[in-house]
Amino acid sequence: MYVVRNSSRALFAALIPLAVMHAVLLAMAVLTTQTMPAQAIMLPPDKLLVSYAGRLALDVVLLFAGHSVLRQFKICNRVAYALIGGVMAATSYLLAMRNGLLLFPPPPGSEITAGLLPTAAGMLAGFLYGQFAGLEAIAATPQPAAAATEIAASPPRVFDGPVRVRSSVGAIAIAVTVPAALSAILAFMVIALLGAGPGSIITAALPAQVFLTVLIATTVPSAILVLAVHHIARAFGRSRGGEYAAIGSLVAAGCVALLTPIISGMIVLLLPAALVNGAIMGALYRHFAGIEPVPLPEVVIATDAQALVGADHPSRRQHGVILSN
Repeated sequence: MYVVRNSSRALFAALIPLAVMHAVLLAMAVLTTQTMPAQAIMLPPDKLLVSYAGRLALDVVLLFAGHSVLRQFKICNRVAYALIGGVMAATSYLLAMRNGLLLFPPPPGSEITAGLLPTAAGMLAGFLYGQFAGLEAIAATPQPAAAATEIAASPPRVFDGPVRVRSSVGAIAIAVTVPAALSAILAFMVIALLGAGPGSIITAALPAQVFLTVLIATTVPSAILVLAVHHIARAFGRSRGGEYAAIGSLVAAGCVALLTPIISGMIVLLLPAALVNGAIMGALYRHFAGIEPVPLPEVVIATDAQALVGADHPSRRQHGVILSN
């Protein structure tokens, strides 16, 4: 029996999407207060930091509690960890809203909508924890002394059959954030070069706005692109990270070429960006998706005993045969 290990390294990796999400929402909320004269209240930095750290700590505690629950039930599926992460993040948001822990409560009528992004970040955090923590064996069945000696003396069994890259929703979710993250970094660099000043709220708020806008606009196209890269690589039997990155660049370049009649004036800027985004998305997908054994062919059900072939027939290497009455 296996369960997911307790891992501080995995918990730190799971913190990344939660930390980014809280930083983006906090920057957007502060920008809103500055653009509306009736609400132009600039909170002191210490209060902002304490609120940010408190919300993040609450998310981490609930995420680890969800992990402990899954360990008790001996569940180690990454899908289950993604679901429990989303549930814990939604619970954290509800607790913060009901107990007045939100510095900037959502407008009336948008409480549920405002909780969608924290829930998505929590699902990503749960997936990352299950990905990086790894598994450990527990409650091994007692073996007789002779059997235990024989098992210890035999060499470890290692799967040496054909493998392929897994189809992973969690890996797609991580890969589709690349365009938004790179756009936010680019926006921050432009603002720094223009000299907006470290005290300006625009320095933090504009990259956050760019991140949310690009993420919403590119989520579905990026997911389609990553799926295309994955299935093209699988069709050609490619499974290395560098090969996925190269295929991602080629697919992204092909998409830009198809859109050339529409965006002919921006082709010089979009082509390098598409190549970089495609390569990073392909490599990230390969890294987080992992590999799996190639599934065996389906079983054939035979209804006529005369149609069965010998044990050494070539077709026996392709299909299993079950004699049915």
